[in-house]
Amino acid sequence: MLNVPIPHHRTPSERRFGLIVAWISVGFFAALILVRAAVVIHVLTGVASCLACMAATSVQQDCVMLGLFLASVGLSLALRTYVLQLPFLLLSIALMLIAAIDAAVLFTLSQRLYVFDVLKFGKELDATIQFARIFFSSTLGKIVALPAIAGLVLVACVLAPRPRKPRTAAVLILVAVVSLAFGAWRPSTLSYIHYEILESIVAVNMELGVDRAYSPAFAERVKHDLQPQIPICSDRVGAPVQPNVLFVLVESLSMHHSQLFGGARDLTPNLDAIARQYTYAPNFYANGFTTDGGLIALITGRAPIPAVGRYASIEAFKGFDDPTRALPRVVHASGYTANFLTTGDLAFLDKTSWLRSLEFDHFEGAENPFYDGWKRRHFNAAEDKALYLRFLQWLDQRSDTKPWFTMLLTVSTHPPFINPENEQSDEPGAFRYADKELGMLFDELKKRNFFDNGILIISGDHRSMTPLFPEEQAKFGDSAMARVPMVIATHLPVARGALNDAFQQTDLLPSLDNLLNAHSCRVDQQGVFLDDKPVPPSYVLHARGDKRDRLDIYFKSGGEPRHGNIVMDGDASRWLDDKPDDWQQVMLRVAADRISRGSDKENMLDFIINQYFPPKPAAAASPEAK
Repeated sequence: MLNVPIPHHRTPSERRFGLIVAWISVGFFAALILVRAAVVIHVLTGVASCLACMAATSVQQDCVMLGLFLASVGLSLALRTYVLQLPFLLLSIALMLIAAIDAAVLFTLSQRLYVFDVLKFGKELDATIQFARIFFSSTLGKIVALPAIAGLVLVACVLAPRPRKPRTAAVLILVAVVSLAFGAWRPSTLSYIHYEILESIVAVNMELGVDRAYSPAFAERVKHDLQPQIPICSDRVGAPVQPNVLFVLVESLSMHHSQLFGGARDLTPNLDAIARQYTYAPNFYANGFTTDGGLIALITGRAPIPAVGRYASIEAFKGFDDPTRALPRVVHASGYTANFLTTGDLAFLDKTSWLRSLEFDHFEGAENPFYDGWKRRHFNAAEDKALYLRFLQWLDQRSDTKPWFTMLLTVSTHPPFINPENEQSDEPGAFRYADKELGMLFDELKKRNFFDNGILIISGDHRSMTPLFPEEQAKFGDSAMARVPMVIATHLPVARGALNDAFQQTDLLPSLDNLLNAHSCRVDQQGVFLDDKPVPPSYVLHARGDKRDRLDIYFKSGGEPRHGNIVMDGDASRWLDDKPDDWQQVMLRVAADRISRGSDKENMLDFIINQYFPPKPAAAASPEAK
C-alpha cells in the first residue's frame, strides 16, 4: 500500500467519509468501555456490595484507554498525508480490538486479557481457531457474533483516509490528555480484593513484577539463608498394598457445581452420592488456575509456581520435566505401570513430549482410532462418554498383570461449556452431562468389582473460569478461587467420610508413595490423604490466575485458618497479610524454586520465523566426509 502513490487531494465525499468514520470509531470505543462496565456488573453481582461504584470505577480506569484512542484519532486528523496517518489508524484499530477482546475474556472466563496469554496461546493457533469456531456455533456465540461482525466492518472502515482537521485534532488531543489524567487517578474502590477486574488493561499488564529477574546477589543470599528441609519418612507395617488407582481429572469441576461441596447448585448428584458413600475432601485446593498447572501439581508433586518469564513463554511444562521426582517413578518402584488417557489433542501445549519425558508407560489422546466416528469439539476432543468407554475397553483388554495407575483427563466441561447432548453453550447442562457419565463409569467399575482392590479418585483440575457465586464468597471467601471437589471411592482401609483438613493437588504424589511403597518420604508442605489416618500439609500454595504475581498461602495458626500472599517481584518479593511461623523459609523456598528453573522468556520473533519459515535441513554428509 505504501508503495502506491497517494493523492494529496481527495474528493469532498472521501473527506466526509473519513471524518464520519473517525467520529463513529470514537463512539464505538466509548460503547466498548460501557460494555466492559456492564460485564463488571455481571461478574461482581452478588459478590460486591456497590455494583454502581464498581462499574463507575471501571469506566474511570478505562479513560486511560480512551485517552490513548482519542490521541491516536486526533493525531490522524492532524496529519496531511495518508502515509503519516496510517500508523495512527492501525493503532486505533489495535486499541479497539484489545478493548473488545478484553471485555469478551472477562465475560467468558472472568479474567483479564494478559499479553503473555496471547503469546502463550499464539503457538496453538489451530486450537484457538477451533475454540472460536465451537464458541460461535453456540447460541451465546451467535449473539456475540453480530456486534463482532459490525465491529470488524468498522475496523476496516477506520483505515479510510481522513481529511486534515487541525482544530478537531487539537480538541481530541486535549480531551485525550484530560482522559489520561482522570484515568490515572486511583479511587478508594480499587482497594477491592479483586481490583484487577476494575483496572484498565494497561494497568493490569504493567504492574506485574512476576517476570522481574532475581539479581545474582539475591540468588546468593537465598542459597545461603535457605535451610534444608528434613524429610519426614515412614516404613509400612504389614503386607504390601497394591490396588489399581484410577484418577479422573474433570475439566473445570468446581465447588459451586456441587450441592455437597459448595451448595450453590445441584449439578453433580452422582458425584455427591459417591462422596457420601465413601470419602471426600471439602477443603481440597488446586495449586494452579489452569489445566497445565493442575497436571504439574498432580504428576510432579510440585506447585506450578511460575518461573521468571513463565507467562510470556510458550512452553507450559518447562522446568517440570524431571522424571526422578515424578509420579511414574514413584509407582514404578512398586511394579506399577503409569498411564494417561484423554480425548483432547496431546499436541496442545506439547503434552506428548512432557508425558514422554516423565516416563509414562502409555499415553494417548484424540489420535486414538477408538474416537473415529465420535463428534469432535474443542481441542479436537470427543466427549467424556467416549473417554470412559475407551478406558473400559483398555481395562478389559489388558493382558499385563502388573498393577496400574491411570489418569483420565476430560474435556467436555471446558469453556465454552458445550453440552454434547444439545450442542448448546450451557454450563449447567454440560456439568449435568459430565456427572451422568461419571455415574456410568462408577457403575461399570462396580460391575467389575474394581473397588475391592482399586481406588477411584475424582477431582477438578482448577476452579472454573466463571464469576464467583454469592454462596461461594460467603462460605469460602477469597479461597473460593482455589478450591475444587475431591472424592475417593474404595473398599480398602482409608479414612471415610469428610476429610476436614486442607489438602491439595501436590499431596497426590506423597499419598501414593506412602500407600504403595515400603519406605516413603515427604516434606512438611506435602500431605497424605490415602491413609486411614490422613496427615494434612503444613500449608497450601495456590498460584493465582487473577493477580499473576501473587501466590496464596493457606495455613493454620493457633488452630484457626489463615491466609497470606507472596508477591513475586524479583529482589523486591515480599509477604502480605498473615504469616506462618516459618514464613521467611517459605518465601526462600519459592525464590529458590523459581531461580533453579531459570528464565522461561523466549524470543517470539524467532519462534514465529521457525514455525512458519523453518530452516532447510542440512545436506547429509558424504561417506567420504564421514
